[in-house]
Amino acid sequence: MRLLSLTLLTIALVCLIAAPAWADGKEDFDEATQVARVECGLQSVAYDWDFSVSNHGFQTAICGGGLPVWAWGPEVVIPGAPANVWGTVLNGNYPNLAGHSLISPEFTISPDAFLVEVWHYVHIESNWDGGNVKVNGQLVTPMGGYTHNMNTAAVCVGGQPGWSGNGFSGPSQVWLQQCFDLTGFMGQTVHLYFDFGSDSSVMYPGWYLGYVKVGSDATTPSDNPSWGEIKSVFR
Repeated sequence: MRLLSLTLLTIALVCLIAAPAWADGKEDFDEATQVARVECGLQSVAYDWDFSVSNHGFQTAICGGGLPVWAWGPEVVIPGAPANVWGTVLNGNYPNLAGHSLISPEFTISPDAFLVEVWHYVHIESNWDGGNVKVNGQLVTPMGGYTHNMNTAAVCVGGQPGWSGNGFSGPSQVWLQQCFDLTGFMGQTVHLYFDFGSDSSVMYPGWYLGYVKVGSDATTPSDNPSWGEIKSVFR
């Protein structure tokens, strides 16, 4: 009889803890997500925004009327994080109803600067919350694609493709490089927008950026003197 009472008490406690997630129609777990690791193969780099050493003048702005989350500084909770990162709340979970953009400095897309490589980490409530990248407000898709289409309840990114879920590589969360080809914006002066949003329940660590690099997969021609120029030196 005593064992039965303890069992019933345990079941009641489990139901009480899980009730908020069930009430939202959500399963209270975070799935592991497979996504292709696609690096840019950069041979030359025009802009090297390494966040371990500086915030590089990135700015933030509210999007969708949500709460601010992006901050730059040291992150000690996420495994493998560099000395400093741009992240959606450092050393803690992002809040409900977040809606915030991280915006790069202005730059021009050119033959020397058309590939964008992002080194980042994601641990976000699957499907319901997420982040994506835009160029001057236009959604762009990485090589290999995004992991999810976000639920419409997510502030700022609702109903859009983006990164979501528990890490990038099966059961272990890892930092990945992923690449965007911006040749469609050739000649334009642009900003990159890293948009993040969440809905009204369930929170996780979020989205963290280690660096953003912009460059080309072709080597920059060396400025070697011609043979005629070399001979003229000795005349």
